[in-house]
Amino acid sequence: MTDVLHLQSRAYPLHHSLPVLALESVTVPGHGELRPFTGELGTLAYNPDFTIELDLTGLITAKITLPGTEIVGCHARILRAGSILVAYALRHDVDLRQLSLHELDAFDARINRELREADSSLLTAVLTAAVRSGLIKDLVLRPDLALSGEQAPVDRRSARYNCHFVTPAPPWQPDPRVPTLSSGPACRVLLPYTYAWDADPGTELLDLLTMTEPTDIAVAQQSLLVGALVGGRRILADLAAGKARSVDVHAFRRFLDGVWSDYHHLDSYRIESTQNHRSTYLAARESIALDGTHERADKLLGYVGSSLLAASSQRAEALDTRLNRVAASLAMVTAAAFGLDAVGFLLPDVSLGIRISAVAGLITLTAAGVIAVVLPRRARRAPADAEPEPADPPPGRPPAGEPRPRPGRRIVLPAPRPSPLALPDDRPDGAPPHPSGAGSGPPGL
Repeated sequence: MTDVLHLQSRAYPLHHSLPVLALESVTVPGHGELRPFTGELGTLAYNPDFTIELDLTGLITAKITLPGTEIVGCHARILRAGSILVAYALRHDVDLRQLSLHELDAFDARINRELREADSSLLTAVLTAAVRSGLIKDLVLRPDLALSGEQAPVDRRSARYNCHFVTPAPPWQPDPRVPTLSSGPACRVLLPYTYAWDADPGTELLDLLTMTEPTDIAVAQQSLLVGALVGGRRILADLAAGKARSVDVHAFRRFLDGVWSDYHHLDSYRIESTQNHRSTYLAARESIALDGTHERADKLLGYVGSSLLAASSQRAEALDTRLNRVAASLAMVTAAAFGLDAVGFLLPDVSLGIRISAVAGLITLTAAGVIAVVLPRRARRAPADAEPEPADPPPGRPPAGEPRPRPGRRIVLPAPRPSPLALPDDRPDGAPPHPSGAGSGPPGL
């Protein structure tokens, strides 16, 4: 058998909790019903990890056709650790064994792009139906997605995918830039996220998905971190723009708890899996630089948390200032009321005009105090270190510091020396000179 089965496994980050047993059916409006069933990760040697499986072949093939490509199967696996794996099995009219490695990579990227554009609405409908039916519970959205009102709880930019080429004796050799990695006996790492498998392409799809589990677990971890990075950058952009709607420290903390919980749940695969699959998993995570992504995500998310705390403290300080002003205003009103009572007690027999004058004076003072307390104060003083501008000298008198001319004697002042930082002719007067002498322009990138 010389044909090649092309597998594409996408990982979507989703923080949720799964029920113990799957539902009998899930109705997708406009697309019929899906019957989920319970599965498990078949490469674990110790503690089992259950999954929920969905066969999407009928739904996808009824709506999507690609010229020169046959969609053999489409399968979704909902992992317990907050990720969804969507795997396509494809056959092509092109003989993939005759392509070079880089032609194969470009071909795979084009197919993936076309599939993602075609199945976006379908996968969104399936995910929405799974959430509404209770198949996916306790969904925790990214703070930026929840605040922006996005319908899809998964950002497409967070998705990552692996491509697999299943064929006997794969003819492609690893790219020279890929370090020499010790993977499983049937796996060959061609490029980051690209693998060749020495296996029969006619094997059942579920068995092939079990074979590719180690690499798909690694890409699921990568998608979790990328989703957190995308959300963190979005929150930082909102904070930089002064948008107060993103300042929710508690929502961000819950989101981070879900990210790290799911990430380390999947990270336990390195000690829970069998020996051959463990070596494939370690080779996959090293080729995609998963540890480097983990370090960058840890730093960025820590910085986002500090920025959120600072923004929250700023809001609390502003609120305290307003409350203090209100309290001061109430104190002044209370003092005015006490003053009126004192006037009425001390001056019981005065005329009506004097009483009206006293009441009007107290009310005026109270209103002035309230206005002075409630209205924001503006800085009216110049900075202490600012030097006062010299006043113009009276006509006929020379400025201070210059010698006063005597009658009958002329004072000759030395000619001014040209400054080494003199302004060029093409720059307006008053523009600061560029320190490097290269002229004005944006800073180096």
